[in-house]
Amino acid sequence: MDQMDSRLHAAWLSQLTREYNDICYQYRVRLQPPVLTISRNRKQLGSWSAGDRTLSLSHFLISGHPWNLTLQVLKHEMGHQMVSEIHRRDDVGHGPLFREACARIGLDAPFHRASADLEEGIADAGQATAATEQGRQVIDKVRKLLALGGSDNEHEAALAVQRAGELLTHYRLDFDALAEDEGLTHRTINTGGRTLPAHRKAICSLLESCFAVRVICASTYDPLTDQVFKTIELLGREEETAIAEHCHHFLENRLQILWERNRRGFTGNSRIAKKSYYLGVLAGFRETLERSRRSVASAAPVPAPGPHQTADLPAHRALQAQQRLEAFVAFRFPRLRQMRGKATAMHGEAYRQAMAEGRELTLHRPMDGSGAPTRLLS
Repeated sequence: MDQMDSRLHAAWLSQLTREYNDICYQYRVRLQPPVLTISRNRKQLGSWSAGDRTLSLSHFLISGHPWNLTLQVLKHEMGHQMVSEIHRRDDVGHGPLFREACARIGLDAPFHRASADLEEGIADAGQATAATEQGRQVIDKVRKLLALGGSDNEHEAALAVQRAGELLTHYRLDFDALAEDEGLTHRTINTGGRTLPAHRKAICSLLESCFAVRVICASTYDPLTDQVFKTIELLGREEETAIAEHCHHFLENRLQILWERNRRGFTGNSRIAKKSYYLGVLAGFRETLERSRRSVASAAPVPAPGPHQTADLPAHRALQAQQRLEAFVAFRFPRLRQMRGKATAMHGEAYRQAMAEGRELTLHRPMDGSGAPTRLLS
């Protein structure tokens, strides 16, 4: 076990060095690399020692928690390093100067606390959420809707996602009227793959187009296998990111089912046919979803402006919400780069047939337990 841990620790330290350098690059912070160590402390999961310039993270933090929490504790300790080496202070604890340093490197607010590098503090910080009560209520409605639409019939499942999106469209003006500090959240979908195939990139594009979220293709490290996997990062309001995540899982499931059902009907290169079929289904489903959302949005009543409001208030609120989201994305990913796709060979017949099938991914409303139509909009 000690020999295995020794090999893992060497891999973890190598990855932590890359993560440390990337944080400094992303947030334009000039720090001298510290001495990184792995401790056996079960309670103190992270520490910074200014005297010997040692930044330590616990074996039990890395092995027992998701990697994103390890990165949060790493940033917490980097905040202490910034206070002592940039501001030349060692007596400020977790006060304003420390919190300013944490904000500068994109550390989530729950991890600014003094207990954020302790076992009990990690549990509390990891569960923190900025979701509003109204947002939670909508999420509950959407989850019930998706559960009702969880049939093996792809039409029923597709309608569940579609109706969930319509529900959010119906409530959009109410959400935009919330306080300036309405909650934004960041969800990570681990694809489990080392690369991001074309159909997953198409799903990302669909999610960003049809839901009020930003979608970032990134990666995460798995410390138990010492491998890096591609991730899909969803940023937006809690209720929006929940729907986008459900839509992603639904599409991944339906693509596989539909392909298995129809694969024998295509000749030629099976790999190209499969990719083309996946992209065709997504293109057809996207057309249907966008058409449905436009229809619901145009039918939604526009509230009359108050005595001290202008007629373009909804548009102004929408712009403010978009600006807040963009600021949030910049906080999490300060050096985003646009990646260009490259043209690849397509199987025309598979794409055309799949696109027609994708357009048909709509049917009747889900029913509640009594057999009556579910009331989706209230």
